[in-house]
Amino acid sequence: MSSTKKVYVMTGGNIGIGFECAKLIVAQPNVHLILGCRDTQRGAAGVKNLEPFLANGSTVEHKPLDLATFASVRKFATELAESQPQGIHTLILNAGLMVFSRRMTVDNFETNLQVNHLSQFLLVQLLLPLLRKGHATWPEEPSCITFVSSSLHQPGTGRGKGPELTIENIDGSKEFDGMVMYRNSKLCQLLCMFTLAASLENDEAINVNAVCPGFIPTTDLKRDSGLATRVMMDNVLSRISAASTVTEGGERVFKAFTEGRAKNGGYFSKGEESQSSDESHDAEKQQFWWKWSSDVVGL
Repeated sequence: MSSTKKVYVMTGGNIGIGFECAKLIVAQPNVHLILGCRDTQRGAAGVKNLEPFLANGSTVEHKPLDLATFASVRKFATELAESQPQGIHTLILNAGLMVFSRRMTVDNFETNLQVNHLSQFLLVQLLLPLLRKGHATWPEEPSCITFVSSSLHQPGTGRGKGPELTIENIDGSKEFDGMVMYRNSKLCQLLCMFTLAASLENDEAINVNAVCPGFIPTTDLKRDSGLATRVMMDNVLSRISAASTVTEGGERVFKAFTEGRAKNGGYFSKGEESQSSDESHDAEKQQFWWKWSSDVVGL
């Protein structure tokens, strides 16, 4: 068994669900956690806030990562390859947002789609070699990729319509509905997760799964929403019976890549293996959106 610290990489992780999950990661002995954070000051604060939870031999750091630009994703991946020659053990794709006004990124993609899907899709592809190195370093179990998903990819879940994932309105230029765009991004994420899982079916080095942490109105996901939306989610929706706490969400994400590590192509919801939408299992759509995603991120 390797004496090298197991390396965990998480997008986000300085606040919210990611922070609660990060607390559980660093409470394990002999791990090193790397947080990819858009805001370096908030990233540094997250690292400081995690220090009281560090187990013996465990460490944490943050690196700049802005999922609204592919250039930042590529730079982050390059820096990881240079700083972690032994590879990485676990990749948690936790960061995300919900934007209710149409905003395009510097790469000219709708913001929900790029931050929640395209940039993390690109990051996974760039880090697959490091995950394989990680398995060689820690061969007792497969390296693991965990996508933080959402039940809102399923039609009929929550309020509003959608998802309505079509190439004709992928940027919201024909009709924009922020909730639909968020739902689309999470559906696209799952379609590509299942495609990746199928490609890894006979690969003992890497497993990939997705987890819905639950309906958590108090998370920072809504940070770019309007004031009325933020107030309603914090003070009204957080009190309904279907709501979960940020702590519960973090525990569910942690469980997905610890207890669920041996699984490949699993979808977990509220702490248990569950069934994602029928559309997410559509083989033609999986192949279409995988190819489209690969093309537009430049792979």
